[in-house]
Amino acid sequence: MDAIREWLQASLKLGPAVQDLVLFPLLAAVLAWAGRAIFLAAVSLRVADPRRRATIKARSAYVVYVPGVALFVGIWLSVMRQIVSLFGDRSPEELERIRATFNGVLYAILSVAALILLIRFIQKAVAMVKLWIDRWAASGGPIRFRGLDLISRSRIRESVLVVTRATRIVFIALLLYIQIPLLLGFFPATAPLGSQLMQYVTKPATEIFRAVIGYIPNLIYIAVVIVVIRYCLKIIRFFLNAVGRGDLVVGTFEPDWADPTYKLLRSLLGVFTLMIVFPYLPGSGSEFFRGFSLFVGALVTLGSAGVVGNLVAGIILTYSRAFRVGERVRIGESVGDVLSKSLFVTRLRTPENEEITVPNGLVLGGQVTNYSRAAQRSELVLRVEVGIGYDVHWTRMERLLEEAAARTEGILDSPPPAIWIRSLGDFAVVYELRAMTDRAASMGQVCSDLRRSVLDVLHDAGVEIMTPAVQAVRDASRVAVPARNAGGEARPPQGGIRVEVVPSSRIPSGDGEGSRES
Repeated sequence: MDAIREWLQASLKLGPAVQDLVLFPLLAAVLAWAGRAIFLAAVSLRVADPRRRATIKARSAYVVYVPGVALFVGIWLSVMRQIVSLFGDRSPEELERIRATFNGVLYAILSVAALILLIRFIQKAVAMVKLWIDRWAASGGPIRFRGLDLISRSRIRESVLVVTRATRIVFIALLLYIQIPLLLGFFPATAPLGSQLMQYVTKPATEIFRAVIGYIPNLIYIAVVIVVIRYCLKIIRFFLNAVGRGDLVVGTFEPDWADPTYKLLRSLLGVFTLMIVFPYLPGSGSEFFRGFSLFVGALVTLGSAGVVGNLVAGIILTYSRAFRVGERVRIGESVGDVLSKSLFVTRLRTPENEEITVPNGLVLGGQVTNYSRAAQRSELVLRVEVGIGYDVHWTRMERLLEEAAARTEGILDSPPPAIWIRSLGDFAVVYELRAMTDRAASMGQVCSDLRRSVLDVLHDAGVEIMTPAVQAVRDASRVAVPARNAGGEARPPQGGIRVEVVPSSRIPSGDGEGSRES
């Protein structure tokens, strides 16, 4: 290199300054341009896709940056040599200060260039993430879990873009903040201020790094506890699944207890795990955590009395076998099939296809009637009441009601229907027909069919059903008892009233009356 410099100076009369500032930069630029041109020519021969060729051409420009930076550094070193030659008569301290100042300018220019490249890289990365998430959002439908649409891809896309933009802003702000103390630190006069500004970032970062390193043993302990609890839950789940399927029989443990038992044990193990790992969480002994723990405890104590009551009631209902899913029950005033029962609520579907949610506290505190259990034991009773006049003998009514029960589909022959006399009213005798059925799910329809059969049988037999809405004016000269009991025409005691009902056209004018006393 020195021989080339001497030849250029002797032959072409080019001094060192001209060589460093003009000749060598031009030569480096020509070489870089020629190398890039040769590279692009080779690419155009090997790559046929125009889009890919354009991409390679755009990225090949970065190859020129390396010789450009080297060229700039070479020019700067040449300038430094010229400065040293110009200020050769100065003291070594002054020369060092001048050299440090010019080096600071060089470093500042290089750091700004690096900052620009980093910002461009961040922008490119954000653009690539946006392109990828747009393609992913347009490639399919919403995210589903067990047949339910959890969240749409467009909503995930918006969330990812918001997080990406926020991350870009944070990184750019951090790079700009770091750039300021770096620029100040390149110059001797402002180096102390730059060092102080840098400590505002490095000191918290160092403390956080040390805290993370020091927290690793506690993190390992928490991870071990979580893994052990997780595999314990897997074992419990495997065992209870076998019980729920009926593959494993454990004494009097019911198969339908398996799922609620697993949920209960999972909740208890979760609370137990939290109690174990809480002292090992970062900041668990701080005043903030203590105050927060008191706040949560007071909130749970004051606001969760009903929740705890429903939880305890749900546990009691589960293990007391009051009802199961799918059974027809009456809870309070609500009748329906049990859709589901959890630790907090029980859901019913009524015959009107209404879905009712009942808190378990109300279920436990009220009365529960299980129609399905009674139907399985052939003990589900359907009741039909009917009021009949005193002129119909009770034995005839029993035969007619038994015939109505026999006609009805869904009514069991064994045990046989029972007929009760409920009351001896002022207008009628109230009979109650009690018939058994094993169809709990359609008990409403069976009861309606039974009433229809009672109507048909009584109408066919000519027996009138007395109702409070119909009042009859009768002839009181005869006793209203069955003929078989009266023994003929029985007359009332002296002073009875005989009522004769005639059409209005036959009523005489004047003060004539349509009734007379006999």
